[in-house]
Amino acid sequence: MGSAGRRLGSRGQSAPLGLALVFAVMIVSTTAVVALGADAITSTQTQLDVERTEKSLTELNSKTALVALGQTDVQQVSLPASSSSTYRIDENAGWMNVSYQNTTSGNRTTVFNESMGEVAYHGSDETRLAYQGGGVWRSNGDGTSVMVSPPEFHYRDATLTLPLVTVSGSGAIRDSASITHNTSEQYWPNESAGATNPLESGTVEVSVKSEYYRAWGQYFETRTEGSVNYNHSSNRVTLELLVPATNPPVRGGIVAGTPGTSMTIKNNAEADSYNSSEGPYNGFPDNSNSRIISAGDVDVENNAVIEGDLESGGDVQISNNGEIRGNLSYGGSASGGGYPGGVSGWSARNASVTAPDSVERLIDTRRSSISSSNDNADTSVDIDNSTNTLENCASTCELTAGNYYLSEVTLDSSDSENLLIDTSAGPVNVVVNGTVTIEQNQQIEVVGGNRVNVYIEGDYYQRNGAFVTVEDDKAPNFWVYANPDADAEFNNNAEFTGVLYGPNGPNNDGADITLDNNAHVYGGVVGDVTFVSNNYGIHYDEALQRTETTTVSQAIPSVTYVHVSTNDVNITSN
Repeated sequence: MGSAGRRLGSRGQSAPLGLALVFAVMIVSTTAVVALGADAITSTQTQLDVERTEKSLTELNSKTALVALGQTDVQQVSLPASSSSTYRIDENAGWMNVSYQNTTSGNRTTVFNESMGEVAYHGSDETRLAYQGGGVWRSNGDGTSVMVSPPEFHYRDATLTLPLVTVSGSGAIRDSASITHNTSEQYWPNESAGATNPLESGTVEVSVKSEYYRAWGQYFETRTEGSVNYNHSSNRVTLELLVPATNPPVRGGIVAGTPGTSMTIKNNAEADSYNSSEGPYNGFPDNSNSRIISAGDVDVENNAVIEGDLESGGDVQISNNGEIRGNLSYGGSASGGGYPGGVSGWSARNASVTAPDSVERLIDTRRSSISSSNDNADTSVDIDNSTNTLENCASTCELTAGNYYLSEVTLDSSDSENLLIDTSAGPVNVVVNGTVTIEQNQQIEVVGGNRVNVYIEGDYYQRNGAFVTVEDDKAPNFWVYANPDADAEFNNNAEFTGVLYGPNGPNNDGADITLDNNAHVYGGVVGDVTFVSNNYGIHYDEALQRTETTTVSQAIPSVTYVHVSTNDVNITSN
């Protein structure tokens, strides 16, 4: 009996203990559920607040646009806020700067520089939303930002339309706001200020300083594929749009000058043509389809002969047995003792000469890309990788298909240096960061059926019997691209086959090209040619009329028409 009683007593104590443990587990579980539920409710409430705010600011965006762009005088908008959030107006938040640089003169003009202002939502967490510049943006508190609704910024078919909406006002908004129009100003086009379309030559830059600059930049990249640069230390992004370059096929043995320049063709100088797609040059006069083109004045004198046409945007004078054995088109006047008898074809005042645009940006782009990634280390080519110069050229250097970066090219008589460029396996692209000099009977020989493109940052000199030859006289297979401030010289029995291309648009002269003393060009030259003299020969390759001038597109988009204005609205709390 005693033993049984003790066992019964043990059971009586374990039941209350178990019940206590059950209650403890229930309390802990309930507390955890309540805590987790509270966090979930808070998170859900925050998310709902953000979504509601995005909708409210998007509605503010659309109604503000109606007022700013003159479709209505006043609008009302509801901006409900929770107990832990507010909307605030700050007319000094962020700015936008639009500028235009004429690449011919180098002058930069500020079109406008305006504070954008904002209506910003300050929530209970680090999320921040704002209406700014005609768009709605969200900042996540970690330096990142995204676009919720796009701004009033439109780019299509080389046309930029930017009616910037700016905000005036200050203070908090309680539940609803009133939007009224303040001012609007048209900056471009503005004929009285000289701001006209289409743009001739230059770049347009749009800079934005904003808490949401990253999202602005992403929008620029998406809509324009432009040159977008970020300055993270200043919360700023800049978009650059380029006026499109015009580089049509080379239409003459010489394409020269700008209005106000002058070119003299004299002293037995001769110009004719051939067509390398049909065969090599066959001696003067091979063909009478030559063409000399100049935007400025031209003098033809002292037994100079043009076997083809002359087109001059200025005055033309013919004297001392100068001859044009084709047609004469001029923009100013035609005169001289040899006029009109020195013109075999028709003569008319109907010239319209437009100079090609500079390839300076193209040269810079190719220099940047090829200097960082090239085939210099290929064991089959003769390049000193420590100095980026040709070596072993006494036994003829050789370049084959690929991209090469050289600091300079000098071929002279010191080591009987020559260069062979073999394009049989593909095109050859060469960037020369300095000057090219070929003299004293040295030679560059191009073989194979593909193209050679040489981009030079310095000058080009070919003289004293130096040769550049291309198989079958195919000038379209050898191109030298020069900056507009470069010097180029072909003289003293030098012979060049190809195209030297150094224009600078309609208002500057381009590369300064000298053609003198028994030298011959088979192909064409483009730049500022002031005289052609002393038994000089220009033999235009008609195949250039069907050849692309540049084979690498410039990655920055173009802008030709600009429509820019600012439209200020006043936002006040009701």
